[in-house]
Amino acid sequence: MNDIKKNIIDRALSKNKKICLPEISDSRIQAAKNKLKKIGFNIVEIVDLEKKRDKYLEIISSKKFTKNWTSEMKLDYIDSDLNFSLLALDNDDIDCVVAGAVNTTSDVVRSAIRIIGLKKTTKWLSSVFFMLSPDNENFYTYSDCGVIPDPNSEQLCEIAYQASQLHNLISLNTPKVSFLSFSTLGSAEHYKVSRVQDAVKLFSSRYDDIIHDGEMQFDAAINPEISKIKMPNSNLSGEANVFVFPDLNSANIAYKITNHLANYQSLGPVLTGLNKPVNDLSRGCTVDDIIYISAVAAIQSN
Repeated sequence: MNDIKKNIIDRALSKNKKICLPEISDSRIQAAKNKLKKIGFNIVEIVDLEKKRDKYLEIISSKKFTKNWTSEMKLDYIDSDLNFSLLALDNDDIDCVVAGAVNTTSDVVRSAIRIIGLKKTTKWLSSVFFMLSPDNENFYTYSDCGVIPDPNSEQLCEIAYQASQLHNLISLNTPKVSFLSFSTLGSAEHYKVSRVQDAVKLFSSRYDDIIHDGEMQFDAAINPEISKIKMPNSNLSGEANVFVFPDLNSANIAYKITNHLANYQSLGPVLTGLNKPVNDLSRGCTVDDIIYISAVAAIQSN
């Protein structure tokens, strides 16, 4: 086990959190749970929570979105292992939920927002992927790869802030945030470029203590020599580690390219902005991915 991964596992174990992976029909989930238990994690099974079913029915009945639901609709809703696990999280019977090997991101996000809800300080839920290089030399954060399809400037600013905080929490490295575009410092004119430029201005006014720059092309964000040519006065100097993409198309494509062509391990989508940790999985996830996303969720837990 390499240093970055070992650090994540060790920190997660030290928190001794109760983790639930509700998608019991998936063989990868079962294999990951077995390995997590052997490592020393506290894995809570859905069957262990069955005695709380009546309590969870009370909780779901108290939620605004079920106001006009029949009793049968409520019972059907908590019959979903995903929803049942989230109700357990809402009731503090567990500390975090990891799902998405079977359920789609939209399923996980919708149920998480309904049951767990957003932090009062957050307007939007977004997500990050942690990208780990094969040689363990690089740890990058990509955002938002899974939730907001076409973010406006305000949303891009919030995405960048949430990504920077998670990058610091998990990697223990100082975040260096790049706002990406097909333009570098006005080299192209387009309303989508303007949107990123406005996001940078907002971020500068709110979070000036966080190292950041933009708008910029990816090569200027990651390559010091190209950065000297395209933006010689950048405080990133081609050493960005948090990449804020202009939309979901570019972010989702980028993380999959990095994963499949460069053999980086992709951990996510890690959801940001929720009251309690709920982490999504790519339906193409590996057992190893599930293990580390579970560890990340434990670190996120209070």
